[in-house]
Amino acid sequence: MKTAADTRRAVESFWNSRPCDSDRSSSSRGTKVYFEDIERDRYTHQRHILTDVLARIDWKGKRVLEIGTGVGTDARRIVGRGARYTGINIDQASVDMTAAALKLYGLPGTVEKRDVTALPYPDRSFDVVYSFGALPCIPDMERAMAEIRRVLRPGGELLVLFYNRSSINYWIEIRLLRRLARPLLVVPGMITLLQWLGLPRDRLIGHRDLYRSAPRMSAEEWLSRNTDGPDNPYICIHSAAEAERLMSGFRIISQTVHYFDYRHWGVLGRIMPMPLIRWLGARWGWHRILYAHKHG
Repeated sequence: MKTAADTRRAVESFWNSRPCDSDRSSSSRGTKVYFEDIERDRYTHQRHILTDVLARIDWKGKRVLEIGTGVGTDARRIVGRGARYTGINIDQASVDMTAAALKLYGLPGTVEKRDVTALPYPDRSFDVVYSFGALPCIPDMERAMAEIRRVLRPGGELLVLFYNRSSINYWIEIRLLRRLARPLLVVPGMITLLQWLGLPRDRLIGHRDLYRSAPRMSAEEWLSRNTDGPDNPYICIHSAAEAERLMSGFRIISQTVHYFDYRHWGVLGRIMPMPLIRWLGARWGWHRILYAHKHG
């Protein structure tokens, strides 16, 4: 049986092999073109990050801790708006890529390999803690939230993403459609057909191979393997009430839902009008965003 330490090591290894969004460009790694390709892809398909998430906070002069930096896309925006920035990752590859991006663009900031469940920073070190997608990858979420509370000053701001249990992605795509479609992946020609419909070939092959090696999975493992690719070892999701329970010690200012990823729906997704895509995202989107202040 896997222990929490085993899961943590597996999570670290997974993200070390492919920092978040690092596969969103075919340009040479570490170049401006590479980082700008990723930025364009991220903010085109997840525009709410700019309009409803990063815009929520006045970053100027604030001591900011970002948990899970990916390749530094949001970090560049945060630092560019005047924050005194520290970013942490569980894996070294994300640290290196974010540090390289900040250096390339001439932006100040510190990026470190740290475990959010055991932060080395003194109490009340930060004015803002920001995390967009990293916390659902942490097996001990309650301990991580306790550390966030400790290092955030009284009245400080927390802006965090949880994955939404009450979403189309979870109830229709992951729990229903992908389970029904999984046995079809071994049918000759099926991967080519699904690729033609707009689904990524490498992930389809990964799911086919996983089906052959592990035809049965627990609900928890199935969820993890269907978020960020078939090799992902761990993910968790939350309802509104579950997210609020994790936020003890904070005064929740807002809790909103965003992001219906039409690309998962192939041809059907490509013909959907943008107003419909935004409407679906605002009601049953995959991203549950909480903005809160730490109690004094």
